[in-house]
Amino acid sequence: MSRRGMAGVAGFVVAAVGAFVVLDHFGGSDRFADLPGGADVRLVGRFTPPQVERLAGLPEAQAVECDDTLYDVGIASGRLQLEQVTVLTAVRSPGLQRAALVQGRAVRGDAEMLAVDGRGLTLGDRVTVTRGGRGVAGSVVGVVARPSGQPDAVALLPAGAMARLDGGSGCAEIAVQLRRPSEATAFQRAAKGVLGGNPVVTYDESLRGHV
Repeated sequence: MSRRGMAGVAGFVVAAVGAFVVLDHFGGSDRFADLPGGADVRLVGRFTPPQVERLAGLPEAQAVECDDTLYDVGIASGRLQLEQVTVLTAVRSPGLQRAALVQGRAVRGDAEMLAVDGRGLTLGDRVTVTRGGRGVAGSVVGVVARPSGQPDAVALLPAGAMARLDGGSGCAEIAVQLRRPSEATAFQRAAKGVLGGNPVVTYDESLRGHV
């Protein structure tokens, strides 16, 4: 191959890599992963409650919820002190559950939480959860098996409590269950309209061939 031809190929490769980086930075590239629970799609960014509500109203969506993971969390009860642990959002939709309930009941308000079995908290504990100078208090009303995707998590808190710990009124991650796998691309296009741009999107591995 001539030097001119080699330079042309090299230029194409650089341009292609650069385009991918730009697309990925702005959330335009599609990725696949083994998503936890029954989620078909996961969106990452910064989302307000009205945006989450509008996404849940899209015809392609079966269920849409904030599903955050917070690290470096402190948890204290009358008999237990834990530092730098992980907590998750206690989602309400059956199709998005990461962990099965093994004792007690699901949360019904922001002053309630779920304990992960074998991590120290027990049913009925009164708990204070803190992170970055912010805190929430509540009672353990249920115990769940170790959650998929985050087996080391200690507790699951309602979305409102998670938002307060994170210093805002929204969330950074959204889990989506679709009505049909074939509607994944249509959902992403509609979500772009709701959010005003391309969210960073990850599809579950089961959707390969549908997107």
